[in-house]
Amino acid sequence: MKKQKKTTERSYFFPSKLSEGSRRRIQETVVISKNVDFEHRVELFRKLSWDFKLEAEKGETADNLSMAVAYSILADLIAQGWIVDVNEFGITVEAASFEPLEGETVDHAKRRIRAGLQIASNRQLAEPSVQVFIKRMERVREFNGKQVSVLSLVDDGSTLAAALDAANCLTKVQDRNVALRKVIRPILQECPTDERCKFTGLKLQDIWRYLRHTWSLEYNPLPGRTQRFLLRNAARKNHPIIGIAMLASPTANLGSRDSWIGWQIDTVAQKIMLGEYSASAVARRLVSALESATQDIRHDDLIDDTEVTEPKFDTLVRLEQYAARGAAQRKKDLSSNDGNGPIDIRGYKKENISDSDWRDLSETGLFRKKRAEQLIPMLRALQVLNKFGIRKEPASAIYLAFTDNDGQSAIRVALNEIKKKHLATEVADLAVCGAIAPYNALLGGKLVALSMASREARKLYSRRYSDQVSEIASQVAGRAIVRSSDLKLITTTSLYGVGSNQYSGLSLRRKKFNGLTADIVWKKLQSGTGVSVTHLSETTVSLMRDLGFAVYGRRRINSVFGEGSSPRMRQIREGLNLIGINDDALLKQSHGRKVYGCELYNGAKEDILGFGRKARRKSSSSLRSISNAWIARWLSPRLMKPNILDGIKTVGPDTIREELVLRAMKGGATVHSSAVSGAIPSSMVSISDSSVDRSSPSPALNDAAIVSKT
Repeated sequence: MKKQKKTTERSYFFPSKLSEGSRRRIQETVVISKNVDFEHRVELFRKLSWDFKLEAEKGETADNLSMAVAYSILADLIAQGWIVDVNEFGITVEAASFEPLEGETVDHAKRRIRAGLQIASNRQLAEPSVQVFIKRMERVREFNGKQVSVLSLVDDGSTLAAALDAANCLTKVQDRNVALRKVIRPILQECPTDERCKFTGLKLQDIWRYLRHTWSLEYNPLPGRTQRFLLRNAARKNHPIIGIAMLASPTANLGSRDSWIGWQIDTVAQKIMLGEYSASAVARRLVSALESATQDIRHDDLIDDTEVTEPKFDTLVRLEQYAARGAAQRKKDLSSNDGNGPIDIRGYKKENISDSDWRDLSETGLFRKKRAEQLIPMLRALQVLNKFGIRKEPASAIYLAFTDNDGQSAIRVALNEIKKKHLATEVADLAVCGAIAPYNALLGGKLVALSMASREARKLYSRRYSDQVSEIASQVAGRAIVRSSDLKLITTTSLYGVGSNQYSGLSLRRKKFNGLTADIVWKKLQSGTGVSVTHLSETTVSLMRDLGFAVYGRRRINSVFGEGSSPRMRQIREGLNLIGINDDALLKQSHGRKVYGCELYNGAKEDILGFGRKARRKSSSSLRSISNAWIARWLSPRLMKPNILDGIKTVGPDTIREELVLRAMKGGATVHSSAVSGAIPSSMVSISDSSVDRSSPSPALNDAAIVSKT
């Protein structure tokens, strides 16, 4: 293999809580498998992980599970293209770079990346439960007098090509575009939990899930808000699926997005200096944001109302004491064996929970701690801004604040409160977006992405969340809190960090296309590295969960709303710590995936910030007008290219079914001794009872186990 460009940092994989002998064994596996095909290398590490898991059932549970976790992590990293090697100091890992290799074309790089991503996805397809689901969806059955299955919703490429060709033969561009509108007429359909397709009787969410399995990425449910969509062609039989999409809760910290929106202090300062923002307007907005945020936190049992607007030193001290008491109560709740453990209200109908109930929930250890902790920085920020005289001379005070360290910290806290209020409800992440064959060959992915900025998408989002009570905010406030459901911005990341993608050049301007009421521009933002857990498999997370239980004697990550960042992230951090890895090196993704953002109407960013004038026109373009513009700009010119229609003639339901079968077969393949003969000794392919170096046990693990019993 040709040498990769140096774009990532190398770090060490040193699970310090494993014994020296165990670490040496893992290192030997890395060395002896270096020249093995990467797929077989992945399977080898997975098999060793599984063997240690089985050994854990016989004894030495924590030690064997630690080895299982370590091998499983390395299997995940290798599968995602990480470079796992050894030098004189130990095992080294280097995050996968999605840059083309030397002498490699962009198309080759994409195929290589896709192959790496598909390893986990193929394994998932091979799982018995997934196979049962796929076969059930593909089973032909009678519905409304017709024989149908999920494949009845995949368009037939030959008849679609014929219809497109007939329209394409028209000489005048306008006539051709009008004819194409009769062949492709998209409609957007949400996928509620129990709603069924009127053509097949299948649940819409099951249809979405089936088609999601055709993606290269492994399918894992996401925490927080998720809303699934099908984009269908109402002009064709059975309204076949053009593509699928999913809006999800946005990532809390995404620097390129925050800078684009303006949630960063440097951006605000620059716009004040340029005269785009009024200094006094910014000052009033920041104070208003802080005061509004404090009013959304129940504090009657913590501090007086007068201390909210004029906090004192003693106020902050008492809040820190309350936070410590809440933390102690939370720890007691977690270790309780009397049925009074963590309270989880997910699954309950929030509208049936009274304000009295929300008040009781706010008094639990978790939320008493959270309330005090959230109030401290906000009141400290108000204290600092009051010192600068922001209520009497807002413009002068904000200039002073920008030149003072404490003042800058106060501004950042206020900006963060503005961000928190709007991020969860008015900004969404386009977590899934793409076209289904044969529409993927017609740039259908662009149409799906554009449709998520449509008036119809915003209405479906608003209808879904307009009356939804916020779980965490309500427990913090001690009363029911309903947030805004006016979607204003969408962000997303491309699957590949190289070459063009469906978001490249994706813009439609009102002045160029009749019918559009707002510009639709997917703007490329600054790319960068970040912390992610998508490259670690559910198998690894499950092993980490088992290890945590073995060490502590209980499950510490409870997936209760309000505990912190996503349960999966917290579980992974705990699992890494339990084997002695205490930094984020294994979680940093430097693949450089491109980040994009889209305002759903002109001026949406400024409406969220509230520093400037509000947008006059807040309506988004209709899906029909978007589709017409897509046809004129992308579909019609593409059909003029040779072989495009010929390429989709052979694509259809059978194509998707056969592809899923082949990928499942590949995912179900195991490492055969013949595949690695001569490269890996048989002693390395399986383990024996003496595989764990018990002569040098891990003191840290043993100590942790002892502590958990006392």
